[in-house]
Amino acid sequence: MSVNLLGRLALVTGSTTGIGLGIAHSLASKGCSVILTGIIDQTLVSGLLSEFTRDDYKGRVHFFPSDFLEIENVETFCQDVLALYPDGIDILVNNAGVPGRGLIENVSTKLWQDTISVNLNAPFVLTRAFFPLMKKRGWGRIINMSSQMGQVGEVGKLAYCTTKSALIGFSRVVALEGAQFGVTCNAICPGFVDAPMCHSIIEKQAMEKGITFEESKVDFLKERCPNRRLIPVSDITELISFLCSDAGSSMTGSPILVDGAYTAR
Repeated sequence: MSVNLLGRLALVTGSTTGIGLGIAHSLASKGCSVILTGIIDQTLVSGLLSEFTRDDYKGRVHFFPSDFLEIENVETFCQDVLALYPDGIDILVNNAGVPGRGLIENVSTKLWQDTISVNLNAPFVLTRAFFPLMKKRGWGRIINMSSQMGQVGEVGKLAYCTTKSALIGFSRVVALEGAQFGVTCNAICPGFVDAPMCHSIIEKQAMEKGITFEESKVDFLKERCPNRRLIPVSDITELISFLCSDAGSSMTGSPILVDGAYTAR
């Protein structure tokens, strides 16, 4: 379906690479102005912004550096965005995240707290900042990037599974509080996406087994992906475009699995 988001303003966290960058490009292609943010070398910012100077991208693009490990940093980030856009934003995609891997006895307090800070505290602070302005305008879309690991558990992913599960509950409450005001909130639960985070897992297994990346990928797909393929980033971005469209206005409070049948087993 054709989605027109001309005139809308979207903030996508973790949008300097991978899924987040794909989401930002998809929304820009639908007419959105886009706020990019993430941790990136400042010398690379101009190159990142130049990706969005295309004739078919009708909106503006801005980059704000961000480090979401401390709540105070997230609050300052929100203030900076509101200084430039005092009426707030239309679309918030809470995509930034860290993997938080480790068996419970090996999970340090710092790793636990850092995972909660980025994966859960940051979406809370960002939503709290922009939600009232969405309600005031009578339109808004909040999309939280959870995970298939928010629906199931896996050994060695205590912090990650905990935060991604919590995002689903968070999304339900935000959806209820925004329901009368034209503000929707959903949690997307992707499986293994063809993006850097998944690539790093495959690469690690390749090193451990002493095989090539492609050989490791074949093993990975057999073991973890019932449909025998990584999920294209476009599967996620097009879903988000639908949720942001008028046709998606009644879909709210849902955890939406895009996992190639991983959790169906």
